[in-house]
Amino acid sequence: LKTITIAHPDAPVIKLEKQDGEWRLVEPVKAPTDPFEVSSLVGLAKLEVKRSLPLTEVSLAELKLDPPRYTVTLNDQVLAFGDSEPLEYRRYIKTGDRVALVSDPPSAALDADYSDLVAKELLPKNAEIRRIEVPGLTVRRSDDGASWVAEGQADVAAERLQRFVDAWKNARAMWNARRPSDAGDSGEVVKLTLADGDVLLRIVARDPQLQIDRPDYGVRYTLSKTDVDKLLKLPDPPPAPAASESKPQAESEKKD
Repeated sequence: LKTITIAHPDAPVIKLEKQDGEWRLVEPVKAPTDPFEVSSLVGLAKLEVKRSLPLTEVSLAELKLDPPRYTVTLNDQVLAFGDSEPLEYRRYIKTGDRVALVSDPPSAALDADYSDLVAKELLPKNAEIRRIEVPGLTVRRSDDGASWVAEGQADVAAERLQRFVDAWKNARAMWNARRPSDAGDSGEVVKLTLADGDVLLRIVARDPQLQIDRPDYGVRYTLSKTDVDKLLKLPDPPPAPAASESKPQAESEKKD
């Protein structure tokens, strides 16, 4: 299986291609994909057919197959999805000259909103970060490339800077949604400079959850509220070591 195409009436075509062993979204945007969501699409090729009927025995219009609700094309095989039967909620799918009844596949990956298919990770795996700009804070590679520095802040421990960078490397949304068409330029700008280009994001909410838009993907990521502190400021320094109790003890022994 090399290509998957999903076509809904009055919606942009969604197309995925397998490139270098990994599935990527190529239409209506170019983006990495979520393996879990894509697996449900790949699994359509192995759906167990509970019952198969010739076209002469059914009314395609009654089964919502003429026209179909939507179609999924696996390479060159077209699957036309119709209604579900009311007793066991199995789905009617037309393929070739037959109509099959199958267990209703998961709908999230099949609907007209492609955002579920986009990877939940905010950055590509193995992304080489060179600079992170969030509101009020910029962290970048030092001039010699050996360490991280926070612009305008001196003596920030390397461990704090590395934790901040790692938080961005590992940032992952709990879920995705389509970015509203009227979002425009709303939100605080975040810019991440990678070795192979820039990633521009917009913070649109910090409460009750952190929401970050990626305009070029047309996706709105929803992250945990705890990610606000991890991604938008340096981690707190470790607490100062507790004062030694040896001196008070020595003074006590001296008085005795």
